[in-house]
Amino acid sequence: MTRLPERVAVVTGAAGGVGRAHCRRLSEEGADIIAIDLAENADGLAATAAEVERTGRRCITGFADVCDLPAVEEAVHTGVAQLGRLDVVVANAGVYADNAPAWELTDESWQRALDVNLTGGRPWWTSI
Repeated sequence: MTRLPERVAVVTGAAGGVGRAHCRRLSEEGADIIAIDLAENADGLAATAAEVERTGRRCITGFADVCDLPAVEEAVHTGVAQLGRLDVVVANAGVYADNAPAWELTDESWQRALDVNLTGGRPWWTSI
């Protein structure tokens, strides 16, 4: 029995780690996936898509930085156009800036962490 039959989920930060695990689990539960990550993580995103497809579900991939709202919206709209709907959002993308305590971060690293982890996690799906 699946808990998400014929649902569509979008997962940001989907190229590896927890994001890939979310994609795999949601697909095992019956959901098709819109998997989004940075273009530099294309190989990982392809591996995520392959894992989802092994469960018998569909996976549409898209490249976007979660700090770039138009790029995220475009990736989600492309996936929705192919899969027909959006039911579940997993705003998973995040960074651990420079693997250092906050007081040791450069201004640039601090700002990137805020942009990805806070601003990028804003409810962008309300515009979809």
